[in-house]
Amino acid sequence: MLESQLEVVRQAKQFLIETDNKDYQEILKPHLSGSAGMHMRHILDHYLALKNGISHKLIDYDKRNRYTESESCPQAALKQWQEIENWLVHVCQQDLNVDLQVSSEVNANKVEKVNVHSTLARELMFISSHAIHHFSLLNVIQSLRGNTTPENFGVAPATISFQREKAGKVSVANP
Repeated sequence: MLESQLEVVRQAKQFLIETDNKDYQEILKPHLSGSAGMHMRHILDHYLALKNGISHKLIDYDKRNRYTESESCPQAALKQWQEIENWLVHVCQQDLNVDLQVSSEVNANKVEKVNVHSTLARELMFISSHAIHHFSLLNVIQSLRGNTTPENFGVAPATISFQREKAGKVSVANP
């Protein structure tokens, strides 16, 4: 589990190192409603929700840290990813089957919050999958600018495995 988590961190950090402040903050309307920084901050929010909720055994992914420095400054987000990396190394050495409750709003028409049972392992899988999904959107942002991202950035591990099996290749750039 740790290796896969650290791969997500590595990809995030590489993206941030290669992105300047202007590109990080720009919203490419009408194609997108959020900047690369907004997506990166949203990913970090999920990691922080898990990190901060473990001690209470209640994870609330609806808690967001909008308009923070990590949303406008790639260097600030890079610092947060380093902290997440250190936390992941620690947390992945613990019992990953620890019981947790996850709280989330589930209805767009009215306030309806639901709590469900989960485990630390399941939530680690969720936040990395969620990150990869947003990396895919970051890939689109870069593409609209005429830039490229590293191979397999924003591609789900299952897609990479499928493509590798189908093509007999080691990796694939597109899902």
